[in-house]
Amino acid sequence: MNRVLRRRRMDEKADTETHPDAAPGFIDERARGEYIRLGAGCFLVAVTNAHSALLAIVFARSGYDLHDIGLLLSVFALPVVLSALVSGAVADRLGALQTVRLAMVLLTIGFFSFEVTRESFAAATASRVVQGVGQGLFLGSSLTYTQGRLSPARFVYLLGIFSSLMVVSQALGPPLGAYVLGTFGERAMFAVAAIPGVVGLALTFGLRPLAKPPLSPGLNLFSVWRPHFPEPIWAVFVSGAMSGFTLAYLAAALEARTIPIACFFVASTASLFASRFFALRYVEEIDRRVLIASGLTLMSLGFVGIALAHAVWWPVIGGGILFGTGYSLVYPLLSAWMSEGLDPSRRAGPQALLNTSFNLGLFATPYPETILIARFGYDATLYVLAGFGFATALLLVWRSRRLARVNVV
Repeated sequence: MNRVLRRRRMDEKADTETHPDAAPGFIDERARGEYIRLGAGCFLVAVTNAHSALLAIVFARSGYDLHDIGLLLSVFALPVVLSALVSGAVADRLGALQTVRLAMVLLTIGFFSFEVTRESFAAATASRVVQGVGQGLFLGSSLTYTQGRLSPARFVYLLGIFSSLMVVSQALGPPLGAYVLGTFGERAMFAVAAIPGVVGLALTFGLRPLAKPPLSPGLNLFSVWRPHFPEPIWAVFVSGAMSGFTLAYLAAALEARTIPIACFFVASTASLFASRFFALRYVEEIDRRVLIASGLTLMSLGFVGIALAHAVWWPVIGGGILFGTGYSLVYPLLSAWMSEGLDPSRRAGPQALLNTSFNLGLFATPYPETILIARFGYDATLYVLAGFGFATALLLVWRSRRLARVNVV
């Protein structure tokens, strides 16, 4: 019993102190292995979830019209937003690690269940709800746990690498799923897609839990509110809306042009991972507003390039590279900005707010986008989303210059 108590104290102490023999950027040597294992597990679960980019195609094959497809894709937003709002409180009660596991189970079961529910609108809606609850819990809890494994040194760089592992799934999931779907059909696609999720869940066992906060803030998401929060919350919403289009409709848009969907997804994911791995460590000292504005500008330019491509494949690759490079700057910087100066046990609330806004943009916008697509087409929708990105980038640059002038005075 005494050994168990001593081990628990050591594990809790590891959550808040950096050991002298720790690997650079980690709180101790074990934290490095935990970071790698959780990253691999989240990547595999994200591969399963990335097959959702093909749901519009699957639903169309099942006989749904564009209106019903838009509803099925957008109904995802309600459970995502609600579960993201309470994800901080859930992590405080269950622990961040247990919340990650719960999210992985829900994501995998929710997606695999489409094998039997896709023909019924009501049943498919239930599958989307289960999947949505898992999605809402997933990102915030995994980032909260990861941040608890990192020391201030190389914090943004290592956090960016971790989050990019989940995005890299976009390079594998949709192309693999499209091949299986086209060759073997829907049933095989859902079965193959579920395998990485099960393996990813298994990798989380054996990791140390984070110490729970001494006084849990519960559902009080604004207990650590700061004046600058509206900026990252809006910026991540715009980023989420643009990413939401790529997940919900870009595969269908490219298929209609007879352009392989790998042209975008492989290019964007490769550029995202490369820029985070090689470049992010060198820009941590630059004004975050300017970096985030640069990222949103590149994402918007990528959408413009895709809209101008029409039926030509190579501009889609160029657009994917611009989009992936821009996105590589946006999310990790926003996540670090929200957690700046807070103890690991106090980060769940701000991360829940950030991820709620991101998920709202990611999953609530497909239905409005459906209306735009039905009335004006895919290209016009890309231009509208690019306009939001450009406008937000200008706002952030203006805020940066205004604060610089105030500090000089």
